[in-house]
Amino acid sequence: MIPTVVVPVMTLGNCVFLPQQLMPLRIFEPRYRKMLKEALAGSRMLAISQLDEDSLTPENDEPPCPFTCVGRIVGHVELDDGTSHIILEGLRRAKVIKVKRKTPYPQLEIAPVVDEVSKDLLGSSRDIARVLAFAENIVSELGEEASPLMQRLRGLANQPGALADAAAGHLVADAATRRTLLECLSQDQRIKAVADELARLDAQRKLDEQGGGEDTRGLN
Repeated sequence: MIPTVVVPVMTLGNCVFLPQQLMPLRIFEPRYRKMLKEALAGSRMLAISQLDEDSLTPENDEPPCPFTCVGRIVGHVELDDGTSHIILEGLRRAKVIKVKRKTPYPQLEIAPVVDEVSKDLLGSSRDIARVLAFAENIVSELGEEASPLMQRLRGLANQPGALADAAAGHLVADAATRRTLLECLSQDQRIKAVADELARLDAQRKLDEQGGGEDTRGLN
């Protein structure tokens, strides 16, 4: 039987949180302020889930998508008005078993999942090189601001699954693509998918530059 754990969760519309991602959040709702206080006093863990709009009903107004990501609070600043800014670091993906409790804040029963072992080391090596190259191109205009991210990515160069998550978490904005990656347990498929998406984004960047158009690129 797969062991399960219960974690507090924030269900956030079209937001897909990935392992290895650093996500800034502002906590202002009373229920989430209570959740944050209890998390900081305990494990500092909480999950971020995308809202499953296909499952919305009057009785179920915050259904989570089938997969979620559990993160650890690595930064926290409380403001004078009682709201907080936090930085959440994605740790691992998990399968949602059920919503455990909705009051005073939502909690999920989840089962952590494990990546499949890479079966195509040569292909993954090529895709790792592609991810690093395209990522560097995409953030090149940010100058020194991009250095921490590139150092983080290079530090994961021997872990294709983790590298794919980190690169997608910070450079891929499309929610549907991110959800597909969150649900993908194959490291080989995930690193290839991220390399292909970054190649597309880099090509679009070059077209934008040639056409003189404005874009909204940046770090997530």
